[in-house]
Amino acid sequence: MTPELDARERELRERVVERVARVIVERRLETPVMLFLESNRPLTFLAGQGVLAAMPLIGGFVAPADVEALSRVLDSEESLDMLVARIEELTAERDASAADR
Repeated sequence: MTPELDARERELRERVVERVARVIVERRLETPVMLFLESNRPLTFLAGQGVLAAMPLIGGFVAPADVEALSRVLDSEESLDMLVARIEELTAERDASAADR
């Protein structure tokens, strides 16, 4: 993989992680999602492949590029760690904001 392609891949992964984390925290699903991700960590590769297999079903609602990007996030242990960390950060920010009110 070339450095340029690697940088684009990293940027795409960061964008997907950010978007997914924000949706999870906005809907207040961080606890069940974190529990699911941590308890099924060894099966994340299968989850990534499952997302790709479901593409024909969810393709009408989500852009195929987004589905593929989410699949890549789930396939990678590093990306999964990034997602978990970002969910924790956003949750802490939301809770701190609520405490200030």
